[in-house]
Amino acid sequence: MSEFGKLTFDSVFNGSDAPLRPVLITPESPNSKIQKNKADLENFLKKTPLMVLEEVAKGTFQQTPTWKTDEYPSTVGPEFEMTLVFRGKTVKGRAGSKKAAKQKAAFEYLRQIINEGKRLEYSIPGETDEEALANINQISERPEDPKRQLPFSAKDVDKSIPTIKEFPPGVDSGNWVGALQERCQKYKLEAPSYEDSKIESTSEFMVTCTMRSQKTRGIKPKIKLAKNLAAWLMLKSLEEGIESVQNFDMTEQFEELETEENLAAVRQDVLNTKDNKAALTDLLSDKARFAEFTMDFKYPSMSTLGVHQVLLEIQISRPVFSDLDDLQMGAEHTQTEEIIKATAEKEREQKRNMPESGLKVFSGHGSSEEAAMQSACTSALLHFHTFSFTD
Repeated sequence: MSEFGKLTFDSVFNGSDAPLRPVLITPESPNSKIQKNKADLENFLKKTPLMVLEEVAKGTFQQTPTWKTDEYPSTVGPEFEMTLVFRGKTVKGRAGSKKAAKQKAAFEYLRQIINEGKRLEYSIPGETDEEALANINQISERPEDPKRQLPFSAKDVDKSIPTIKEFPPGVDSGNWVGALQERCQKYKLEAPSYEDSKIESTSEFMVTCTMRSQKTRGIKPKIKLAKNLAAWLMLKSLEEGIESVQNFDMTEQFEELETEENLAAVRQDVLNTKDNKAALTDLLSDKARFAEFTMDFKYPSMSTLGVHQVLLEIQISRPVFSDLDDLQMGAEHTQTEEIIKATAEKEREQKRNMPESGLKVFSGHGSSEEAAMQSACTSALLHFHTFSFTD
C-alpha cells in the first residue's frame, strides 16, 4: 500500500494519522424547533416594519434602501411622502411625519414581498403567507418611537441581568452600538433590541439590550450613553461567553437604592400628614419600638419677621430584648469568643435598626406657634423613620 493510501482526513488537516471517524449528527427535535419559532416570532413582534426591512437589507442582501422625500401642504399641516426603492421595487408611504411615512412605505414593501411568495427571503415568520401578513400587520400598528415605560422603582428590577454604569478601565466609550450591529450582520445574527426606562429615584435611564434570551443593561443619565454601555456588555458576552459578564452585578447597589426609595416614600407620607403631632405621639407610644418617652416643647419665640420658632425635646428609651439579655448573661458566665462576638454583632444591628436611648432635640418654625410645633414634630418623624425598628 502506498503512503498516499494511508492518508486520512485527520492526518491531512489535523496532523494526525488516526483513521477518519464518522460524526453523528442529531436531527433537531420538533419541540426545539417549535421553541425556536416561538422565540423568533416574539423577537419579530418587538420590531417595526422599517427595522425589519433595514436588518434584511444590510444583513442578508448587503444593500441599502434609497429614499426620496416629497412634502405636500394640507389644511392640518404638511404631509410627507416617502418613496422607497429597493431591489427593483418602488413603493410609497404618506403621513404627517417623515418617520411615519417611512414606516408605511416599509410596511407596504413587506406586504408586497409576502404576496410575491418571498417571505422566507426576508425572514418574516409564519407557516403560511396569511400568517406572515398577520404578523406584519401587528408590527405595523407599533409607533416608530414607542413611549418609554413609566418610571419604576429599584424593587421592580430583575437583579439577575448583568448591569453596568461605567466602562471598565482600559475600555473606551466608542460606538459599541454600531460595533454590535456590525457583528450581528457579519454572522447573520438576530439584531439586538433596546428598551429604556427611567429610574424614578435617581432620574437615570436604564437601557436593556436583548438578543433572544440574553439581556444586558446600562445605566446613565442619558439614554444614548446607557444604550452604549448595554451594547458593549452584550458584545462582550457574544465574544467571550456569558460567563464573562456575570460579574457585572449591581444587586447590592439596587438593594441600597430600594432602601432609599422606601425611606423617600415614608418621608413623603410624613409630609402629607396633616397632624404630625398626633402621628409622632402614636409612633412613640409603640411599646415594640420605645419602652418610654417624654415630649416637651420649649423656648417658643417669634422673630422680627413674625416667624414663630420652637424646640421639641424628646427623651426616649429603647425596649430590651430577651435574646440579647440571654446572650449577655451567657457571656457573663462563659465569656466564650463566639458569645462575645454574637453579643457585639447583636448590639451593632440594634444600633443600626433603632435610635439610641437618650435626649433628641428638634427645631420647628411656622406662621404660628402651632405651626412651629407641627414643624418640629415633622422633623422628629422624619428622623425616627430612618430606622427600620427591627430587632
